[in-house]
Amino acid sequence: MSPTRTFHWKVFVSFYVVLSFVTLAVSGLVLYVAPPGRVANWSIWTLGALSKAQWQAVHTVFSFMFIVAAGFHLYFNWKVLMAYLRSKLVEGLRMKWELAGASAAAVLLLTFSIAGLPPFSSVMAFGEGVKNSWSTSATEPPLPHAELLSMEKLAESVKIPAEKIMENLARNGIPVESRDVTMGQLAERHNLSPQEVYQKIQSTDAKPTVGLTQGGGWGRMTVEQLCERAGITVETGLDRLRAAGIEASATSGLRDLGSKLGKSPIDIAKIIGGPDAEFPASADHKPGATGRSSGGER
Repeated sequence: MSPTRTFHWKVFVSFYVVLSFVTLAVSGLVLYVAPPGRVANWSIWTLGALSKAQWQAVHTVFSFMFIVAAGFHLYFNWKVLMAYLRSKLVEGLRMKWELAGASAAAVLLLTFSIAGLPPFSSVMAFGEGVKNSWSTSATEPPLPHAELLSMEKLAESVKIPAEKIMENLARNGIPVESRDVTMGQLAERHNLSPQEVYQKIQSTDAKPTVGLTQGGGWGRMTVEQLCERAGITVETGLDRLRAAGIEASATSGLRDLGSKLGKSPIDIAKIIGGPDAEFPASADHKPGATGRSSGGER
């Protein structure tokens, strides 16, 4: 008989640290480009068969376990690590310029990142651009996190009687036993996305519109995306902004424009679409803005 092989915990921890690092890197990149939560939860966005919530769970759990594994790694390699650091410390003290340069670079990186200054701010801007690219009239909910609303609350928000909502759902094979059940619960129960459940609610009704209200996710939109939702051309939207003394491009973000002028994203959106603008709640319904500029459409 061959002798029983000893399990080497030191080797196990080393392997686990490496695998955890790879997992954190991958999940971090996925979350960097993942859509906003309201879009991801509404349409059940997935990448690699995992939803955004699952990627977040993977990233969070592996972050905690990476810290634990790193602690054991230090414990198992403490003597070797201390000897290495002592030798490098003596060597590093003889290279004062290199040490000062590395320290200055670290401080600058930290400062520029916190302050949101270029060129590092472009990293965050690129990520926001990718995230916002997932947001279209087809993937946007009628209001943020509508999947958490009960049938009664949803009825109040989209101006369709609760009885009519439940009737439409039942006609489409989704019986609703209570007004307190949420869109998300119905979606999970019938293996659908909340977006698909909402489409069934609308399937035998006129498509409701949702007014431009606070918290509608408008700050994440660009001028071009807002014009699409308002049913106007980008040229018309830009003309309205210029008439209000605001210089912008099609890719300008509403939040960025507002912050420069001391206005909210909704203020900018109302200038583009008009104060009485109505925006669609679904991809199939794209009415124009009711507010018109004196210049009209182009």
